[in-house]
Amino acid sequence: MFSIMNYLQGLKERFRRNKGLWFTTITTISILGIIITMYIIMSMTSNVSEKVYQSMSREYTTRINNFLDNKKIEFKKVAIVFFQDKAFLQQVELNQEQNLIASQKSLNDMFIKNGITNYKVSVYSVANKKTILRSSIVSVVKSKNSVYGIEVMEDGVFNVYLQPLIKDDTVYGVLEIKESIHNYRKYFEGINDEYVFLLDKKMLSKISIDSKNGKYRDMINDYAVAQMFYDTKFTASISEIEKEDFKQMLQENYIIDGIYYRTFKIISDINGADIGMIMTGELIDKEDGFVNLADNMTKTVTTVALGLVISIMLFMF
Repeated sequence: MFSIMNYLQGLKERFRRNKGLWFTTITTISILGIIITMYIIMSMTSNVSEKVYQSMSREYTTRINNFLDNKKIEFKKVAIVFFQDKAFLQQVELNQEQNLIASQKSLNDMFIKNGITNYKVSVYSVANKKTILRSSIVSVVKSKNSVYGIEVMEDGVFNVYLQPLIKDDTVYGVLEIKESIHNYRKYFEGINDEYVFLLDKKMLSKISIDSKNGKYRDMINDYAVAQMFYDTKFTASISEIEKEDFKQMLQENYIIDGIYYRTFKIISDINGADIGMIMTGELIDKEDGFVNLADNMTKTVTTVALGLVISIMLFMF
């Protein structure tokens, strides 16, 4: 301990006699201090930005979930209209085909007249043995429970609500209300979000030739897009994303590709099979966008911190 004290005392005397050595030492320590401090600040602000981006990914997912939940409520309200039409229900029960066709057209025309152009209503009579019911409708008949979710059909991808029609504990028909998943672009653009539905290419086999030939194009990895519904730069630029960056997005829930902040939600069908994804996001230079705000926050904090460190170092001199 005594030898250490002597060494420090001697070092102090040398600094007093050699001002150049003192200045060089202090300058070196100051520069190292600035570098270390800036590294710590940059790491902290980077972590904050990462948390902001992850938080926004969860926020986008919540918006999608809430939107789909609200759609289920809307579908149920539409179904109530049909439950009040006793004549219509009797036509289903007795399998009066011609009357059912006319009633369905009349009811759908009524919705269109009232501005509800995005829904299509169909009904299936269990007594009609000529109609081959798809598996989701068969499951509703067997379980006697309603089903709601996304389904890939011959004419495209739809959000579907299936309601059993029951009398004396027996299902005599199934009411179907469906809406194209591509219609939801309008809602998300209305709240200034980008939106595109990417279909897993293995699901294309479920879509009829007339409904898919020349209408879908490859986008990235195993995903394709129904190009007639999406003419946005957000969609067109997906094919420009590097495969490694796309893989990173799947792992980290988001990606910033230089133009857009993108995040996604994997979409499963009624049976729980993954059929594609909804990709959403926004321009990174959007004036009131969170990416721009996070970037400005990082730059401001870094600049202020650097100025403070330099001021302290100058004060020491």
